[in-house]
Amino acid sequence: MLVSDILRSKGTQVFAIGGDAPFSAAIQMMRDRKIGALVVEDANGRLDGILSEREVVAALATWGEDALERTVCELMVTPVATARPTDPVHRVMTIMTQGRIRHLPVLDDEIIAGIVSVGDVVKSRLAEKIHENQVLQDIARWPRVA
Repeated sequence: MLVSDILRSKGTQVFAIGGDAPFSAAIQMMRDRKIGALVVEDANGRLDGILSEREVVAALATWGEDALERTVCELMVTPVATARPTDPVHRVMTIMTQGRIRHLPVLDDEIIAGIVSVGDVVKSRLAEKIHENQVLQDIARWPRVA
């Protein structure tokens, strides 16, 4: 299974924000959209960073309510680990596990093509294993030739 298969199933919608936006606007957007991460884009719509729930918690723990006065670019993670649509899911699992990453932007020729979460990866792997199990059960039911 490839990253493109996950995106085909879940969709390619990505919520993004500019780095000069207030941090308070970013967390309101995350709350309103019920999402765990925002892609941060530069003026040309290219990936500049990522802001996830982890950065929200770290900012609030560090600066308290003063964090709300900061900008997204002050708090975002950069550089950003990414995947390509042609990457196998096992490669994405390795990136996410080793980097302790829960949201991975997908780039297709430097264009943001989607984002996959650890939940998306687990769901795809589970579906793959269920399918494999069904195939094996079907094979086991075939009549045996002596």
